[in-house]
Amino acid sequence: MALTRLGWDVLTSGSSNRLTNLKWITGKVRAGDAHTILNELGRRFNAEVETIRKDWSWGYAKRPVRGASVPSEHSAGTAVDFNAPEHGLGRVGTFSGAQVKAIRRILADLDGSVRWGGDYAGRKDEMHFELQGGTAKLAKVAAKINGGTIKPVASKPAKPKPAKSDRPTDYKDLVVDGKFGSVTAEATQILMSQIGLYERAIDGDAGKYTWMAVQEWLNGLGYYNRAIDGDFGKHSVIALQQFLAKKGHLDTRKWLIDGKFGKETIKAWQRYLNGQNSK
Repeated sequence: MALTRLGWDVLTSGSSNRLTNLKWITGKVRAGDAHTILNELGRRFNAEVETIRKDWSWGYAKRPVRGASVPSEHSAGTAVDFNAPEHGLGRVGTFSGAQVKAIRRILADLDGSVRWGGDYAGRKDEMHFELQGGTAKLAKVAAKINGGTIKPVASKPAKPKPAKSDRPTDYKDLVVDGKFGSVTAEATQILMSQIGLYERAIDGDAGKYTWMAVQEWLNGLGYYNRAIDGDFGKHSVIALQQFLAKKGHLDTRKWLIDGKFGKETIKAWQRYLNGQNSK
């Protein structure tokens, strides 16, 4: 059985019944005590650190740790990224001193059951929070939460702002024309890099690694359960179409879920990307 660095068993599919939606993110986390703690973390972070943008925040994704072969904590459904574009992988100082104090206060109240990526000894990951300590630890902290003994501190959270980074985090509104050219490809790469699934050049050339990132993303959302291989064929497109239909960008009364990456599907994808564009 594959395990993460913190000892959690890897969940092989985003449609696993051991995963459940978390209101603070786009995606899922492990059900049960893990959900209870991550929900409390989100509630406190949103109240005391900064307002969480759900479309900038993520959970389960079946993938390794970036730059390593060991499974990511995201693969176990025990990690979340909050406001990823503002707190990009490898960046430091993305939170103010007051915000860091608030984060540490929350982690203390959660009795060390959550580790923050901003405390990593090596490459920092300030968007990232992950569960640690094992099932007995989680059960104890979840009982504390359910017992109502943890209360948020009254404060006014900061609003997330577009990040300053060495890689693009924004793009101009796409023309919704159903043509998947370099501009749409670049917007796709930017979104995937914001999520933390794409770490290569933002070059508008949507090759294997761009589509692998999209497949990982759709897998994490529970729409795609096949190989993460960068071959964006029929099953990958069906997963994307199902997602776009769910989001209201693809009208299935007019267009079939047919696995063809045609004009109407590309238009729907462009509309979705425009909705993620921070202005």
